[in-house]
Amino acid sequence: MNYLSRTRVQLRSALNGRARWRISELVGHEHLARTLETDLLARPEVREAAASPLTGGVLLHFDRGISANEALQWVLGALERKVHRRDARGRARPRAGTQRARSKESTSLRRILETTHGHPKKRRKMIGLSLLNGLEDAVPPLLIGLAADTVARGPASWLATLGFRTLKARFLMLGGLSVGFWAIAAGIEYLKERAAADLANAVRHDLRVRLYERIQTLDVSTVESRDVAEWMAILEQDVDQVHNFIHRGVEPFFNMATNLGIVGTSFIVISPGLAAAQLVLLPPIVAASMLLLKPIRERHMIARDDEERLNVLLSGNLRGAATIASFNREEAEIERVREASHAHLQSVGAAERLEAVYVPTLRSVAGMGLVTTLLWGGLKVSQGSFSVGGLNILTLTLLRLLSALARMGVGLDQFQKTATASERLFATLDARHRIEGGSHPLPPERVQGDIRFENVTFGYDASRRVLDALTMHCPAGRTTGLVGASGAGKSTVLKLLLRFYEPDGGAITLDGRDIRELHLGGLRTSMATVFQEVTLFGGTVRDNIEYGGRHGTIDAVKAAQVAEAHDFVKSLPGSYEANLGFGGLSLSGGQRQRIAIARAVMADRPILLFDEATSALDHTTEEALQRSLETVTRGRTTLIVAHRLSTIRHADVIHVLDQGRVRESGSHDELIRMDGLYARMWNVQTGHRRSNGRSHQGEAPSAQGGGS
Repeated sequence: MNYLSRTRVQLRSALNGRARWRISELVGHEHLARTLETDLLARPEVREAAASPLTGGVLLHFDRGISANEALQWVLGALERKVHRRDARGRARPRAGTQRARSKESTSLRRILETTHGHPKKRRKMIGLSLLNGLEDAVPPLLIGLAADTVARGPASWLATLGFRTLKARFLMLGGLSVGFWAIAAGIEYLKERAAADLANAVRHDLRVRLYERIQTLDVSTVESRDVAEWMAILEQDVDQVHNFIHRGVEPFFNMATNLGIVGTSFIVISPGLAAAQLVLLPPIVAASMLLLKPIRERHMIARDDEERLNVLLSGNLRGAATIASFNREEAEIERVREASHAHLQSVGAAERLEAVYVPTLRSVAGMGLVTTLLWGGLKVSQGSFSVGGLNILTLTLLRLLSALARMGVGLDQFQKTATASERLFATLDARHRIEGGSHPLPPERVQGDIRFENVTFGYDASRRVLDALTMHCPAGRTTGLVGASGAGKSTVLKLLLRFYEPDGGAITLDGRDIRELHLGGLRTSMATVFQEVTLFGGTVRDNIEYGGRHGTIDAVKAAQVAEAHDFVKSLPGSYEANLGFGGLSLSGGQRQRIAIARAVMADRPILLFDEATSALDHTTEEALQRSLETVTRGRTTLIVAHRLSTIRHADVIHVLDQGRVRESGSHDELIRMDGLYARMWNVQTGHRRSNGRSHQGEAPSAQGGGS
């Protein structure tokens, strides 16, 4: 009976891009529910996933155009893997997807090896030196065998037949061979180590750049759907795991292969009958390997999931240290980390305990071959039908094989960890774009900036619409303000215009053409954006201001003056060459915003987008900034999202958003006369209140944040 037939699934609801099921297997299994969510969120088609161990409910938001049945197969496939891994902690249960899992593992490892194709010379050098280094294992048993043969047989020994007549000559020859061998072996070992490191470093460089390039070019919605710690785990831990496998993990397999060849050749040449007898041991060795490798890998996958959850928790807690302290939740968070770390400790221990059984099991089976050789060889030597030197060579080569089996533990550990890492690594490289650019070019100099939203509908998930048939016009060369309560859809308008997300319905046009027809790079190059959450990059103040490129006659200093940033920049040690460090965290929020505004001014683009860009500024600085920006925004299409209405008071047109629609439009004075939503918002923020038909005005409040 397969997995699907054993699991009771009830479809509760299904909409375009959203479905909910009840799955009996989840009830009462909290760890299973958490790991199922992680697995589903790793898919690029999935926007949101939630699983409840209390009710067994699974809620999934995915790309529109994908059927609920197809999405269900993702859920059941992920659940099948997770349940199978969970069962691996106790007794293993057979699963229908076992063969598919092995095939997936084989494909991932094949692709890992394919990453070396770009460096054929380094790869050939590493493989050749690794095989040569492994073949060295045949020399010490041969030398010892020659020594034993020389002592036991004297003038009838192999060296004597080669012309070395005296005992002294024979041992001088053995000494010379030994010195030469160890010198050559040391040189080969050095060259092999260098070759493996060179190839591993080259592959790590290639993978890291390819992964970053892929992540950087993914849709913003895909990147934002996962925690930064998860992306960093792929870029660092998974890439480093591939490096370690090529550098250290492959060698034991080469060593094992060469030792098997040496043992087989030695037995066939010296004693074909005994070689045939050793074949009896192959089936037990193969059976033991197949029996142990699968559960070992399952436990490594569980450990990897637990490690990822721990890293996400640690990353989030470090970023939210101030919030944790303000709510006095230090002890609670320490306990959460302790529990997550303990779960990781348990899963890693389970994997390593089983892994520790693997090599001793194989050595025990292979050791029977050594016992057989000693007993048979000793009997033959005592009967005079077999040489002491030959027996020495056979026993010592077998001992070398057992030593190679012991080193297989390192290779096995790297093999299993790499197989787990490669799944996430190549899933990222294979991730599909949700948003594709059009073919129509858009040179910035040809952009007029006339923007229209026509019946645009959008929701971050299917259960809640953020924009509902939004129709809005932002005239070319004019300043448009967007206001409304938090969650009204103001910031979403900018994200859709930048094509970070796709609308579910309707169209957005720029200069009369649907933006989906425009080249994506050209579309975004026509706009300069200042987000509420400012991002500054490592480097100098000048580097950050010039980030959008240098255009026209505006330089960094002039841009900073327009953004009211010049005075504080001059006070920094090094002025415009001052290094901001990671994120510019040494600056205040208002200072960071002013540098971001200077960056947008410096970019000199036909469309300016400001998303709460002055929320961290005091009123005096904001007023000065608005006066400075008048020249820059003149003749440009400017969209300003604002919660503080004084920011957009002088806009040419103001659109008031409420529940995803434009409820009011007009200039500030026109909207005040309408005495509607905008007027009420203005009265609240300025302190106006109506009483018996009279108005009372107070001071405008300090900066307020907001967004949607």
